[in-house]
Amino acid sequence: MTTTDDNAIIDATLADTADSTETPVETPVETPVETPVETPVETPVETPVETPVETPVETPVETPVETPVETPVETPARTDVPATISPAPVLPTPPAVNVKKIVFALPGDNFSSKFLISWTATISKLWETRKYDIMLSPATGSFVPFVRMTTLGLDVLRGQEQKPFDGQPFDIWITIDSDIVFTFEQVEKLIESTNEHPVVAGMYRMADLVNYAFVKDWDETYFKKNGAFQFIKPEEIDVWKKETELKYFNVVYSGMGFMAIRREVFDNIKYPYFDSEIVTIHTEEGKVIRDICSEDVSFCKKITQAGYQIMVNTDIRVGHIKPLII
Repeated sequence: MTTTDDNAIIDATLADTADSTETPVETPVETPVETPVETPVETPVETPVETPVETPVETPVETPVETPVETPVETPARTDVPATISPAPVLPTPPAVNVKKIVFALPGDNFSSKFLISWTATISKLWETRKYDIMLSPATGSFVPFVRMTTLGLDVLRGQEQKPFDGQPFDIWITIDSDIVFTFEQVEKLIESTNEHPVVAGMYRMADLVNYAFVKDWDETYFKKNGAFQFIKPEEIDVWKKETELKYFNVVYSGMGFMAIRREVFDNIKYPYFDSEIVTIHTEEGKVIRDICSEDVSFCKKITQAGYQIMVNTDIRVGHIKPLII
């Protein structure tokens, strides 16, 4: 049987129970609401907005504008220069009628830097004119007449009736010694001179620094006294030019350091062209003088015997490299 005291205990217990149910209600409401709201709002919003805007926009704009524009403009300008030196584009362009086939004979195997500068500048400009088909004919050896013949494309096995380069066509044969210094203008003048004369040489001084390398007459009287023929001095040419106002000086012999010859001349003289001749001169005292001609003297004699004149263009004076002891 329940008494009033027991009811009081039950009420007190219910009151305690009611108090204990209020505690779990307050805890879950305050904690989970505040924590998930503050963390995701601050972190992911600020980071992705700033990064993609600044980085990818500025980089692709600056790089392609500066690099590819300047490179293709400068490259073709540089490669244009050697293209003019190559003979490949030159030959097909001009009409065949206006092109002269020039053979450059280059005897020797020791060329100075001055010669190479002269040669490179000259050949480059000759090709640029588009007027010439150029071939080179170098040769070396210990016997000068043989070297000269090799620059004409001659071969002892073809026999004495052979012609230069085995009959292949050419217009002008130009021989330039390895110790000559020259310009494009001088070579072009030499080529153009063959329009007027079949054999033309330029002037250059000999190693004695006194004479030019050509002789006007085979003066045997002078030879008997001096043991050589009389070469022409620069002052003699100066006087002759003032008196005559001419530029082509007729000689019986000229050094072949800078000489041009038309093909027709070779068609009218015989192989071997440069064989050395023995000259015999009798003196009044009964003495017999015998001398061996150099290869260029012998060649010039064959030219004049075939009826051609040897002309020196006095407007062309090239340099002659010789050692000097001081």
